[in-house]
Amino acid sequence: MEAGPQALRGYEPLLHDTRVPEAAGDGGTGRCRLEFASGTPLPELIEALRHVFASAPESDSVLLAPDGQPVGSAARTRFRQQVLTPDASDEDLSVRAGLGAGDHGTLPGAPTRFTVYCYRCGECEHVCYRIAADEDPPLCPVAGHGAMRMDR
Repeated sequence: MEAGPQALRGYEPLLHDTRVPEAAGDGGTGRCRLEFASGTPLPELIEALRHVFASAPESDSVLLAPDGQPVGSAARTRFRQQVLTPDASDEDLSVRAGLGAGDHGTLPGAPTRFTVYCYRCGECEHVCYRIAADEDPPLCPVAGHGAMRMDR
């Protein structure tokens, strides 16, 4: 199998809409943004999306931005269908394993290898989530709003 410039990346199974809006995130439609390194393993990205959807119940989709470049969005409904959430009462979690759990090597519960950070614009309702916090804060896509602030 050839690996060309269009080779499948780890996050691509989560993309449900590859149209990228001009503004990254739109508070009016409940859309927010998740930035992550393009090499982030799929199980970690799935856990990050679970966290984002749980933290932002008003968001119907999340704009995915590997290395800060928007590539498309993950829809809440499709994500739920695609990635089953194991129930702690299940005797056999492998029966309910979803996307990214092919080897069943991820444990249920809070992730221990990464943290999702939330940034909000002080001027409008734009929200950006990041897996890494060792970079400069993201800029609000609305001209003149400047750097977003991290929620504590």
